[in-house]
Amino acid sequence: MATVRSSPEVVRQIKADLSRTTKELRDAGNRVSAALHASGEWNDAQGEQYRDLMRRIGRLIESPIDPLQAAQPKLEKLAQSLDDYGRVRF
Repeated sequence: MATVRSSPEVVRQIKADLSRTTKELRDAGNRVSAALHASGEWNDAQGEQYRDLMRRIGRLIESPIDPLQAAQPKLEKLAQSLDDYGRVRF
């Protein structure tokens, strides 16, 4: 018989880590956005390159947010399943 080597607490800690990571990514995205807006008066080729780079960085920072958020309810469901499994007595 196979042994379950995970616990609901571990899964919930992973969920909390994902939530914290999502918040940190949003905060970083906000800082990039602020830096982008602060460069608005820089009207030469270097300014445009800077803004283009900051836009790309912003998109890269935001790209994992939706998948991380989508994983959180699935992790909670897994934790609940592990809770249920832990209550089964043979």
